[in-house]
Amino acid sequence: MSRSVRNRFAGLGVPSLTALAVALGVNPVPTMAQGAMLEEVVVTARKRQEAIQDVPVSITAFSDTQLRDAGITNIKHLGYQVPGLQIDQASTAQIWIRGIGQRDDGARVDGPVGVYIDGLYMPRKDGQLLDLIDVQSLQVLRGPQGTLFGKNTTGGALIVTSKSPEAELSGFVEGRLGNLNRQDFRVGANVPLIDDKLLSRITLGSTQRDGYQKNIVTGQKASSEDRQSVALQLRWDSGDSWTADALAYYGEVREVQPATNCGPMTASSYNGEDSLYGNRILPGDTVGVDAFNDNDTPLRPGFVAKSPVGEAACLESNRLIRKRKFASEVPKLAYNVDNLLLGLTLEWELSDQLSLKSITGYSDQKVFGQPGNPDNDATALPLSGRYRKTGSDREHWSQELQLNGTAFDQRLSYTVGLFAMQEDIDDGTDTMSGLVTGSFIPADIAGANVMVINGPTAEDQTFWLENNTYAAFFQGSYAVTDNLELTAGVRWTSENRKQRVDVEILDEAAFYAKAFPALNGVPGVLLPIESAGVAIVDPNIIFAQDIFTKINNQFPPNSYNGMPAHQLLPANTYKADKTWEKVTPMVSLSYNLPESLLGDGPLDSGMVYVTYSEGFKSGTFEPVGNDGMQTVEPEEVDNIELGFKLDMFNNSMRLNGAVFRTNFDGMQLRQVQSDSQGIPRVILRNASSTRIQGVELEWTWTPLDGLLIMASGSLNDYDYLKFDEYQFSSVKLLTQQPLPLVDRSSEPFAEVPELSYNLAVQYSINSDWGTFTPRIDYSYVDEIFMGLDAGAGQNRDQATFDDYGLVNARLGWQSSDGRIEAAAYATNLTNERYFFGAAAVGDSTGAFQITVGPPRMYGIELRYNFF
Repeated sequence: MSRSVRNRFAGLGVPSLTALAVALGVNPVPTMAQGAMLEEVVVTARKRQEAIQDVPVSITAFSDTQLRDAGITNIKHLGYQVPGLQIDQASTAQIWIRGIGQRDDGARVDGPVGVYIDGLYMPRKDGQLLDLIDVQSLQVLRGPQGTLFGKNTTGGALIVTSKSPEAELSGFVEGRLGNLNRQDFRVGANVPLIDDKLLSRITLGSTQRDGYQKNIVTGQKASSEDRQSVALQLRWDSGDSWTADALAYYGEVREVQPATNCGPMTASSYNGEDSLYGNRILPGDTVGVDAFNDNDTPLRPGFVAKSPVGEAACLESNRLIRKRKFASEVPKLAYNVDNLLLGLTLEWELSDQLSLKSITGYSDQKVFGQPGNPDNDATALPLSGRYRKTGSDREHWSQELQLNGTAFDQRLSYTVGLFAMQEDIDDGTDTMSGLVTGSFIPADIAGANVMVINGPTAEDQTFWLENNTYAAFFQGSYAVTDNLELTAGVRWTSENRKQRVDVEILDEAAFYAKAFPALNGVPGVLLPIESAGVAIVDPNIIFAQDIFTKINNQFPPNSYNGMPAHQLLPANTYKADKTWEKVTPMVSLSYNLPESLLGDGPLDSGMVYVTYSEGFKSGTFEPVGNDGMQTVEPEEVDNIELGFKLDMFNNSMRLNGAVFRTNFDGMQLRQVQSDSQGIPRVILRNASSTRIQGVELEWTWTPLDGLLIMASGSLNDYDYLKFDEYQFSSVKLLTQQPLPLVDRSSEPFAEVPELSYNLAVQYSINSDWGTFTPRIDYSYVDEIFMGLDAGAGQNRDQATFDDYGLVNARLGWQSSDGRIEAAAYATNLTNERYFFGAAAVGDSTGAFQITVGPPRMYGIELRYNFF
């Protein structure tokens, strides 16, 4: 290979980012060549070619072979292989790139990382973990995207390209068996229908595994896998100037999502108070709970600081972690999804310098069951929960047009595009419910000993949404000289959001009318005042009466969620409609090192680049009970990046890196706030401004024929420049004082580690019995802060996961003729106990919801290729 890949392909046109957007047959992960050299991989699209080392973008990509070698069968497995990428191991796709992601798993919020399947944008997280049925390549682009892709995103993009139908009858059959009753099966076949004209490819897949968590209350197993899918592809080649590619995909998910355990948090709210629920008296408590002790006020004699029943339930849940068990009152956890995806791609070669591409997509998705983490307290108590009463029906279509061309003797390569998308979502009904609890206000504060009968957070919210996106974009790359390239682009985006929500809240009059008769004749109840929801009590007697068990017995549980049933008021309807528009530019300058600079040193080729880009994510609306809907403004980012890509030592070593700084305005965050009635709510709001700085490195070396050593990592620094929030305080709420305003800017970013890296060693051994390929991977993830509210941020030691490292091992074999492949594998070889997902909530529930990661898994794979 020559030292300048650009010179090698100079006769074919200047490489550009335009080719990256349209190149779907990429094989970009380095493979081993003869003579211990890394092969340079060229991306080809419509007579334009570029080497991945010439693309001034921070990008990691995998071929189908590399995905199999690494044991990657689903998008969520990528998180340990790509620097700066994190994907939670839950059922839905919580994807983060460079610290930019979204905790929200609802349909009201767009993801900041775009996921594309054969050019089709996947708008909702529930459709983004499509199994890698028959993948040609997978690319991860870091940084804001928009001038080459249909959807404007602030974090980056994942691009999945399936294998196209082939002209010869061929295919494969493969299966996988493993512990936890793992039974996976896939089959794919290329079937020519009309010679050289109409080709087809069909793929069927099934993934099944038992859960590794068990609910001690119901006996149900959680963290299972149960997915089936089928894909049909058709390709028509006119043999003249146009082609048509059609895709039909259908998948079903019938899983039980990973469940949560409770991590106790103590004195975790404002000024050392305990949490809102920790300060309350629960059913079963027979001692007074002091809601007023904090860093300045000692515990009242004869009282306890936290509910003994709530604390015992959380500690019991926490002890179950070691046994991979959990406790939840929910009768049946279930994550069910039906996914239909249709796509049609048409390409016309208008001339040698110009082509037109049309991408049309349609999807119909149904999500039902009890997805997410419905049990807010993560204990066997029905203390607080949010459940799905009805499913979510989602329909979307998209249309993208791309005009790709070259000019000025192919010194200019450009893409002009238009994009439109519409979503119609009947998002079903969320229902909130919980136990009736009490708060005691002593006479020295209230003038009398008052027991507040706290109504439960009973509420139903039913959503309808219509989202419309329109965009126009341009990007062009111009070869200023043989070594210097200027790329510039601009995008106009219009995002319209229409939302309606029907809110049914607790009928307090009906609630009190049913609750207060339980107090009749109870010793210690001196004067029940039903209209105010309080009672004057004798503190020397009342606590031993366990009045909240008596009250809660008035409200039997629902059969579908195990929570108490309460009467609700007729629905109030709220509507919102708003359009946001934004123009986002990008500019990049890249320089390929000339032969005169390379000389006789270790460098074979090199490229440096600097890029400035902007990204935009739509605003939305957030319901706040009967306070109506709150507007959440868009996220906007600007990113500056300095990168390099180097090949050295006779192309046996490769080192790519990037240093970046991202300024973030209006970051959309889940926060815990109270409504006008003092009810705690987890709502989406904007943080004022944030900044992310980081460095990423990827290194590959093949010192010997067959030996491949890889390492990559990222180190990021996250800062809230301004983040003020009103914090919950039991004392302030009970004494009807304003909530305190606190500064949260010193908190770490939630859900993302500062440091992560991975190492892999793979060695291919050729023999008379075929090729053996042992491989071992090690992935390290730094500690991760999981706080959701201000209380968690003030108590980071109670709201942070420890760091961990995972070891995966694999031994592959392929027959000499390539027809038979087999492998033995083990993931999490050392059976490391680690955690992911959920949240630490210090102010309201006082619980750190913890999800334990998968244990050691092992098995065998067998594949037969026919051709």
